Amino acid sequence: MGMFDLIEVLSANHVDYVLVGGLAVALQGYQRVTMDVDVVLAMDEANLDRFIAAADAAGLRPTVPVPIGSLRNPELIEQWYREKGMLAFSLRTSDTVATVIDVLVRPKVPYADLRRDSTIVEVGPHHIPVASIDHLIALKTDTGRSKDAADIEALKKIKAGEQP
Repeated sequence: MGMFDLIEVLSANHVDYVLVGGLAVALQGYQRVTMDVDVVLAMDEANLDRFIAAADAAGLRPTVPVPIGSLRNPELIEQWYREKGMLAFSLRTSDTVATVIDVLVRPKVPYADLRRDSTIVEVGPHHIPVASIDHLIALKTDTGRSKDAADIEALKKIKAGEQP
């Protein structure tokens, strides 16, 4: 299952999400390689039910030994953040070359803001809600990761109308 297959699963199941991370950066205009799909979900019960059902149907399994339904438990997610520094709940396919989807559970930018300012990007038959350049920059600021610093530099150039 490829990255756009995962996006199709989300769309087909009416999951309310915004694409963030490397794929979002690429869809904003900076061609870079990424190996996963990063999303922020609306964390209401109905949307989580749709996401969990879609993930189950697609054969996605958590990368840690916990039930996928753990996403419904904000206290548990908060505990994992405090004790383990968890920022994302990762799921993967069982393919030889597994595709990973990371659900950001502690995004720096609230979901409502991400959704409000997202851009719908068409890729083939897919209509993908992609985080705005400003929000991608905010999400990637102060992570300590060199690839995020490179993404920020490229996104600032794109925002200024320059080639990254």
